[in-house]
Amino acid sequence: MDEIYVRLLEEGTEVYRAVPTTQIEPSVYLIAPRAPYNTVDETWEFPPGSRVVVIKKVLSGETKLVAVRLNL
Repeated sequence: MDEIYVRLLEEGTEVYRAVPTTQIEPSVYLIAPRAPYNTVDETWEFPPGSRVVVIKKVLSGETKLVAVRLNL
């Protein structure tokens, strides 16, 4: 299983969470439907089960794959 980063909403600053995924196409990933997602503590930009397009982005000095939009 691969890992990408999803932006957390309502945090007051830009924050990302590493989430488990499966790569479907070169830039498209499926966020694991049973990813550990606690809706009381966090709001993910893309919830578990979403197919997302990713780009490379530098987070904390390291290049990571970050979800940027849904893949419809």
